[in-house]
Amino acid sequence: MGWVSIAASAAFVLLVLAIVVLRKKGQEYQEQRFSAVDFAANIALAVYLLVLAYAVVLCKDAITAAEADSAAESETLTELYWTLAPIPEAAPLKVQIRQYTNQSITLDWPMMSNDTLSPLPGRTLDELRAGLHRLRPAEPAHENLRQEALNRAADLSHARALRADDAATRLEDIFMISMALSGALVIALPWTLGIRPTFPTVVSDAIRVTVVVVGVVFVQLSSHPYSGFNAVEPTAFEVAVQQFDRIDRQLAPPQS
Repeated sequence: MGWVSIAASAAFVLLVLAIVVLRKKGQEYQEQRFSAVDFAANIALAVYLLVLAYAVVLCKDAITAAEADSAAESETLTELYWTLAPIPEAAPLKVQIRQYTNQSITLDWPMMSNDTLSPLPGRTLDELRAGLHRLRPAEPAHENLRQEALNRAADLSHARALRADDAATRLEDIFMISMALSGALVIALPWTLGIRPTFPTVVSDAIRVTVVVVGVVFVQLSSHPYSGFNAVEPTAFEVAVQQFDRIDRQLAPPQS
């Protein structure tokens, strides 16, 4: 968040410098024709608002998709655990499911803000799938459950790949460049008129700077699904761990 404070401070300093310079060298307002500059400033504002709105929509869509993919992966984990729960020989595999889930929370999530996943949960998932291939249930009726578990493990691997794609998703640089350029024009073009500032114009300048800075900061903090103030949290995986405990309690043999 340090760069946010730097950007806000730089914008404030720029505003103060412009007011000071125009206060000393600016001309008194007269009925002059500034239609060209006014038109250019309005165009810059329209471009800025258009890019801002589109960027916000893209950021929201990326976060929504990441939340949905995370929830789907969590649901696949729960269903896989349900599938293996009745098979006594699958107890070590259930431990690996818990291990993968916990590793996703503690290892993957801190790294996903940097566009990548930890390799350790991926290895745990590979070991889980290999264990399912080697699993030989004592009860013939449990073979169908093993086949179903293999399918769910494949779905889990696909879900992990989707989460990796989500973690690597960022807003394209062209949006930030367009916002920065159009925002700079929105701020600076009125100053090119060289009018000595008055209280209303100072208020107008402050509003323009605030709107541009807040918009750029908001989009930057929303540009990645797993970082910023609206980052996707591992809540769905934490719920899955609770579901594992509930499944074990429900399928535990009755005590005499």
